[in-house]
Amino acid sequence: MKKEIKEIIPGVGLGTLKFGMTRDEVKKLVGKPDEVENLPGFEEEVNDELESWHYDEHEFSLVFDADYDWRLVSIAVSDPYFTFHGKNIIGMDKQETLDLLSNLGIEISNEEDLSDDENPNLELIESEDAGLMVWFADDEVIEIQILPDVEEDGETLIWPE
Repeated sequence: MKKEIKEIIPGVGLGTLKFGMTRDEVKKLVGKPDEVENLPGFEEEVNDELESWHYDEHEFSLVFDADYDWRLVSIAVSDPYFTFHGKNIIGMDKQETLDLLSNLGIEISNEEDLSDDENPNLELIESEDAGLMVWFADDEVIEIQILPDVEEDGETLIWPE
């Protein structure tokens, strides 16, 4: 993986991989994905309006949205290769993560227990303001998802420069 695609930056992207990029721009930067799939919509039906690209080697996924001219609207990472404010956050324990977010002034807007039979200790914390979601299994970060900033109307996405 290229060094310039390492740092998780909420509202902006993953290093030089930025929200608002087209599929062609992303392909030039990180190559072809290992898997492409359409994501389920709100009623669990396949949604042709959302396309998810998966890259297996460094365990990250990118989502493109037809409503935004197939631009990059979501990034999820689950490989400790990626850093957040210079720290390897994947694998970090929950309290250390909460302390880090607090020290960075990132406010938690939602905390959910998503445990089920298949995933008995699954939790999610979100910061709506930062466009950040962090998943934990057994009190350890397993995935981070970031989203672009949104205008005050709650719908218009702000593309980074």
